[in-house]
Amino acid sequence: MNFLHTADWHLGQTFYQYDRYEEQQFFLNTLLQLLETEAIEVLLISGDVFDTANPSVAATKQFYHFLHQATERFPHLQIIAIAGNHDSPVRLEMPQPLLENTQVHLIGHIKRNEIHEIDYDALILPLYSKGEIVAYCLAVPFLRLGDTPKTDDFSDYGKGIATFYQEITERALAIANGKPLIAMGHLHASGAELSEEDTAERPIIGGMESISPSSFPKALQYIALGHIHKAQALGDTHIRYAGSPIPLSFSEKHYTHQVVTFSIENGQVQGIKPIPLPIHIPLLSIPERALPPEEVLHLLTALPEATSESAAPYLEVKVLLKEPAPELKNSILKTIANKHVRLARIDVRYQQQNKTQQTVLQSELTLNDLQPYEVLQRVYENKYHEPLPDFYKPLFEEAMGLVESEE
Repeated sequence: MNFLHTADWHLGQTFYQYDRYEEQQFFLNTLLQLLETEAIEVLLISGDVFDTANPSVAATKQFYHFLHQATERFPHLQIIAIAGNHDSPVRLEMPQPLLENTQVHLIGHIKRNEIHEIDYDALILPLYSKGEIVAYCLAVPFLRLGDTPKTDDFSDYGKGIATFYQEITERALAIANGKPLIAMGHLHASGAELSEEDTAERPIIGGMESISPSSFPKALQYIALGHIHKAQALGDTHIRYAGSPIPLSFSEKHYTHQVVTFSIENGQVQGIKPIPLPIHIPLLSIPERALPPEEVLHLLTALPEATSESAAPYLEVKVLLKEPAPELKNSILKTIANKHVRLARIDVRYQQQNKTQQTVLQSELTLNDLQPYEVLQRVYENKYHEPLPDFYKPLFEEAMGLVESEE
């Protein structure tokens, strides 16, 4: 049985002012080709199918059209998609009644029975090959605080996640009768590597709420993770982040974007293989580190002239200032007017002197650069002149979960 693991599609993302439908469709077309060339029987999508809890009509249609194409071209393909923290569990599961006679499973919610116990059986899915069960998939979506089992410390989110995986694995072992177990998850595992400028997902959960890779039960032969956009293995090669298929921020432009394939042979996971993905529209930073305006404008004049032969890269311009420069944007736009780029972002940093007379750079942030919890942190610090206490994190996550559920 051949598997393909992918995650963090973020369909419907607006990259600054640019729609990314064309890039996302390029990836989905590539994915369809890989399903054929790699003879994939199980497609695992580990969360963040959409970029927001209320995706656009175009993004929703794009996902449904992909499901239609995949199931029509590959009738025996099993597709399992779990909700990530960006997804609305309700919206992700919405078409499930229409898919009851298919092999497509969309898992958004943690269900509970009449006595409020977690319904683990609803998340343990048999995987078939030629009519026989070959393995079982533990399809665990993004877990909010109220989704996890009660522990000694109810506010310990990481401990709750670890307990959830322990309990669902114990239940799966009782069902599987020796068959291999494959797990899915959308979470922050400690030790995951990020670039220094990558803050895309870190503020959503935070380090104190992460789970140690060693907390996953040993009985799980492969753990297909989503949430961190940099593709990587965590310690053991079978615990994997597939990463985002396209760069979702300029901090991801040097990531290797990929999917991961593996197979089950004779009851064992084998042949774990990352497959790099082509990038349809590249991201370009000029310069790589902020420089004074006159040097930046000189570098911009060297960019190639506009052409219709290929898609123009997204451009990030990094500028170092000593004081505000009202005409900076106009100067940049004039310089690149006929260049083969599309301006996405001007990253302005101010040169300051600290108490030890060392030069420090202060970034000029916009709301595009911030996540909701980070906004709360900054507002609190500005008002009370001290860091936001840690106990607000689970409360904030719970509140955000209630808002998404109402949507």
